[in-house]
Amino acid sequence: MRRLVLILTILIAVFAQNSDAQKMPSDYFDEGNKYFEDSNYKNAIISFKYIVNHYPKNVLYPRAFYNLGYIYYCNNQYDSSLVIFKNILVSQFNEKEHLGGDIMADPYTNYRHWACIVLCNIYEDKSMFDTALHYLALGDTVYRYLHFCGNELDASKVSTALKYAELYKKLNKKDEAIQHLLPVVFKKDGDCAEVLAELKELLKEKKNVKKELDLALAKPYSKPYRENTSERYYFFKFLNTEIAFPGRYESDEYKFDRKRAIEDVHKWKFYQMIEGL
Repeated sequence: MRRLVLILTILIAVFAQNSDAQKMPSDYFDEGNKYFEDSNYKNAIISFKYIVNHYPKNVLYPRAFYNLGYIYYCNNQYDSSLVIFKNILVSQFNEKEHLGGDIMADPYTNYRHWACIVLCNIYEDKSMFDTALHYLALGDTVYRYLHFCGNELDASKVSTALKYAELYKKLNKKDEAIQHLLPVVFKKDGDCAEVLAELKELLKEKKNVKKELDLALAKPYSKPYRENTSERYYFFKFLNTEIAFPGRYESDEYKFDRKRAIEDVHKWKFYQMIEGL
């Protein structure tokens, strides 16, 4: 799963230096960040909890509230963390609040999305796998990860698919694990080593897999990309799972070529893995 992090903020650009000795919410926030970086969870909790208890209308309150729950999670205080993150799911926190930082950082806070991921992890640690799946699905559908970069969104889809597979395997539901991994085999330029490794293990006992894949590739079908557009994307159905042909669509300028699309799939590591089963 993608690495969870503390939600930070660029305070210098937002808050002016306080002229007297009185500590401001930004001071407590900075202290909490430093304590967290030093793995001093006890004092980090005290700092963020002070903001939560005394400054509920401050601009830093949502970040402090989230960070408090995340540090509880890091410190294995699961019950306290659960309360925080379940409250975030019913809050009015702004998912698209800009985080600041450089272009490689997450642009948005994604409060509810990350709350779902933490809740999923906690319930997985408690061996409550069905509940973990509930929160993973919530973060995957209702509170989707927000980002402007297609590569980051693809990375998120791959990470989520791997988490689905991990949980379904623990429930001994291998077919469900396979069905969540297959749609992402062409993501990240097909360099999904973890996905392919998982699929190879899950598919090794199935028979005639390559034959089924070849038959599926020979029966492409299309769907509109979006309303009021001529663009259509092409798919094939393999092992009861819909998979998009990589980079193959149809528009006024480009017509789908089934033969070429199949030839392209043959070049991908996914097809080569299936051949080797």
